[in-house]
Amino acid sequence: MIEKLSFKDFFKSGQQQFAIEPRVPQSDFPEHTHDFSELVIVTEGRGRHILNGYPHDLYQGMVLYIEASDHHLYENVDNLCLTNILLKDYNDFKFIRNLDTLLKNLKPDCADYKIINRDTLGLINENITLLMHSQNFKVKDSSAMVETALQKEFSFFQLVTLLQNHYVDGQMVGSMEAKGRQIINWLNFHFLEEISWDKLAEKFNLSIRTLYRYVKVQTGLTPQAYVSKLRLSNAYYQLRYTEKPITDIALDCGFNDGSYFSTCFKHEFGISPKTLRG
Repeated sequence: MIEKLSFKDFFKSGQQQFAIEPRVPQSDFPEHTHDFSELVIVTEGRGRHILNGYPHDLYQGMVLYIEASDHHLYENVDNLCLTNILLKDYNDFKFIRNLDTLLKNLKPDCADYKIINRDTLGLINENITLLMHSQNFKVKDSSAMVETALQKEFSFFQLVTLLQNHYVDGQMVGSMEAKGRQIINWLNFHFLEEISWDKLAEKFNLSIRTLYRYVKVQTGLTPQAYVSKLRLSNAYYQLRYTEKPITDIALDCGFNDGSYFSTCFKHEFGISPKTLRG
């Protein structure tokens, strides 16, 4: 029998429109449904999600909207961390209308999960932190209560709009340009990881030659050169805005040889890492 979760276990009052439930980490969880909807953001790790009988691998940056009528489960998790925003009923919002259209556009099907890049995920996490503070903020004055409710709803609307405007479909469809953007989006998020080009081509159901061509069309660079540029840009940021040792930054950005890192960095920016650090 499928377990049904109740909003009464997560919402402090009937007037509360949404509740934020971080899962850090999310453990394996058997198939279940609920009498509320939820917006789920994968903030870290990996796992398998089975929604209405369709399995899909989860990784950082994925976004999915799950309606109350859906049934789903999590399995094979590996440090999977989620931010769940529970919605008792989006029609309970007093100031914002027609949220259902935006939310349902984020709902995955068997082959199409939404993906956001690293920068957008950072903005979203900031937004969620503000929402969590507002969720715990209590006021007694009636006019202040109205203003606070408006701020909460507007912040949530900003979050949904941000997700709506910055996702890229996980499914490979459309023109060469559209497919190229999807590959670039994946690289923008995973560039600090060790990348297997064979596995990446397989992931997007492409040959290696086709994947290389798509990246070249989109960026003017080979995939390796584009990833190197992303890593060097990340190193530049760390050198300017952190106190981390140069050797550690080089390792973090995929350069095992400090001398080679310095050569690549100077070729890219016209200045050595040591000179930039000052």
